[in-house]
Amino acid sequence: MQKSYIWSLPTRVFHLLFALFILVAFLTDDDKLLKFHAIAGYSILILLVFRLYWGYFGPKYSLFRDFPANKNEAKEFFKNIFSGSFKNEQKYIGHNPLASYVMIAMLIVTFIVIVTGVLAYGIQDGKGLASFLNDSFFKNMKLFKEIHEFFANFLIFLIVMHLVGIAFDRVFHKKHETLNSIATGYKMTDEDESIKLSFLQKLFAIFIFIAFIAFLIFNIYKPDNSLVASKFKPTDYKTENIAFVNECGSCHTLYPTKSIA
Repeated sequence: MQKSYIWSLPTRVFHLLFALFILVAFLTDDDKLLKFHAIAGYSILILLVFRLYWGYFGPKYSLFRDFPANKNEAKEFFKNIFSGSFKNEQKYIGHNPLASYVMIAMLIVTFIVIVTGVLAYGIQDGKGLASFLNDSFFKNMKLFKEIHEFFANFLIFLIVMHLVGIAFDRVFHKKHETLNSIATGYKMTDEDESIKLSFLQKLFAIFIFIAFIAFLIFNIYKPDNSLVASKFKPTDYKTENIAFVNECGSCHTLYPTKSIA
C-alpha cells in the first residue's frame, strides 16, 4: 500500500473550522451570549458557501457527485459491513455511502438551523437581519424558536453519527488511516489516488479564507453591526425605574434594554 493525498488543505481547514464554530454556537446558546451565538452562525454560513462550491467545483472525493449516496451502494455497504471482505477491501477511497448521507444531511440541516436561527433572533429579540419581522410575528416567536432548537438537536444527532462512523472505520479500516487523514490529508491506498488542486480551486479557497477572517475582524471592531443590531432604541431601565429592575429584571428580559446586569 502507499500514501495518497485524498483530502486537500482547504477541505481539512473547512472541517476544522466547521467543527470549531458549531461548538462555539452550542456553547453560546444563552440569552446573554446570543450576539456571539449569531456571529458563530453567520460564520458557519460562510463555511457552507465554501463547501457548496467545493462540492461542485472542488477536487475529487470532495465533489458531491463522488459521494456514493444511492440505495444500491448503501444496501451493499450495510450487507458487507461486518464481513471479512469489508475489513480488507478498500472500495471507497473518499466517503462511504453512510458517511455520504450523513455529510449531506449535516450540510442541509446546518443551513436550516442558521436560517431558523436568524428568524428566531429577529422575531423574538428584534435583532439582526430579520428584526423587521418582530412586529408581525412576535406572538409566534415560540414556534420559530422550537423549530430552530429541533434542527439544532437533530444536528447533534448527525454529529454523533459522524463520530461513531469515524470510530467504526478506525476499528475496521485502521490500516487505511482514515482518522489520521482528517489531519494529514493522506490515506493508505492500494494504488496512487492522490488529488491535486487547480489554480482556480486554490484561488477560491484563499478568497474564502480571507473573507472568513475579515468577517471575524469586522465583528470584533464593529460588534453592533446590522447582523446583530436591535431595532429598538436602547433603554437604561436602571436609570428610569430601578425598582422595576430589582423586582422583575432577575427573572425577565426587559425589551428594549442596554443592560440590567
